[in-house]
Amino acid sequence: MSHDRLRETFDQWAQKGDAERMEASHGITIAQVMPKLELKAGDTVLDLGCGNGWATRQLAQAAPGVQAIGIDVAPEMIAKAEELHSYTIRARYDVGTFEALEFADEHFSRAFSMEAMYYAVDLDKSLAELFRVLKPGGRVDIVIDFYAERPGTKVWADHTGVDMHYLSIAEWQAAFEKAGFGSFETERVVDPAGPGDESAFEANEWTPDWQTKVDTHAAGALWMRATKS
Repeated sequence: MSHDRLRETFDQWAQKGDAERMEASHGITIAQVMPKLELKAGDTVLDLGCGNGWATRQLAQAAPGVQAIGIDVAPEMIAKAEELHSYTIRARYDVGTFEALEFADEHFSRAFSMEAMYYAVDLDKSLAELFRVLKPGGRVDIVIDFYAERPGTKVWADHTGVDMHYLSIAEWQAAFEKAGFGSFETERVVDPAGPGDESAFEANEWTPDWQTKVDTHAAGALWMRATKS
């Protein structure tokens, strides 16, 4: 998979309004995670794979003086983020790749990513870059829906048009440790509203039957936390 292919795909998603649909579908997850991030006044936060910047803006408003920078490989996504930006918050958005972060060593105190890290062209290099730009003691929080302990999601890779890292929790931990991170922790984030009403369920290529919907909901999103020692 190349960055050009990712850029083309996510530019198309931006043009179709998928960024806004992702914001709506992941809103409940972020609402549960954001208060637990424990961002402090003056934190500098990198948002990897920011899309239209919806999470970047929430990060920037999580505590007084927080500065958040979102990066995304797709110029159309960054253009959407700029359109939605409010100058009352300390946020900005840049086109960039995970494998070549254009920031100085130890620039950020925190990093965050929602539903994006499994798209990395080179995951090892991406995590190494993330480690480089974090300050000692800096924490990264990554939330994903696509992982091996949530088997109903495996078919997603067939429908996105791009390569995706379908890893187990143990494999993610190994990747973080290889990059130098310590104190790896995980938590499942489950929508408290439940999977919905079976009578209203409509099968599609992403969720082919009701049991898959139930099992996927029960597994929840995977929230990973790791610290730069």
